[in-house]
Amino acid sequence: MSKNYEHLQSVAQRPSAVEWFRGVVKRAHLNVLDTQEHFTIEHRGDKLEVHEGLKDKKTNIIIPLHSENLEWLAGAFADDKIDAEEEYRIVKYLLEPCLKAALEMPILKNPAFNRILRVDHHWQEALLDPEGKPDVELTIVYVNKQWLVIHGFHGRPQRRLVITAPQFIDFQKRVFAADASGNLAEWLKLAQWYVKWRDSISVSPN
Repeated sequence: MSKNYEHLQSVAQRPSAVEWFRGVVKRAHLNVLDTQEHFTIEHRGDKLEVHEGLKDKKTNIIIPLHSENLEWLAGAFADDKIDAEEEYRIVKYLLEPCLKAALEMPILKNPAFNRILRVDHHWQEALLDPEGKPDVELTIVYVNKQWLVIHGFHGRPQRRLVITAPQFIDFQKRVFAADASGNLAEWLKLAQWYVKWRDSISVSPN
């Protein structure tokens, strides 16, 4: 049993971790870059399960990280609570993988639904740290019938979004719930909310 597996098991046993990840991630693959280890994390509603290896290759949330990140995560949940700085650091690692996973959802590849959602084909997104300063910067662009997520700000986007960690969590839970429902009505409800929410976090890209 590796140290990284022990760190993940430590996190999984914390009630605060079960609650924090509820509705945020159902299943995710962790790729530990420095050890070449792979883990699958599953949220079962009332508990978190850790599996060595890739349990389900259909999982599209893939999180690359290092052993030191897992050690930090175990330490963050050691007191069974998460403060604003710790929450931000967790979201920092989830933002790009969750965004990529959302863009790969079949319904978000539906042209008719995208027209309802008024999805931009080129936008930028910045995650704000607890002091309100932009940190992670991403450019999202639709090219040749596929979505690309690129580090940094590039090109002339249709809009720029600035998002806090709590706002990301709220958004992710809403997408998770709509996807889990398998109900078009829930997606349409999400679309109505998203258009207003997106406008509220948009700033000039200039």
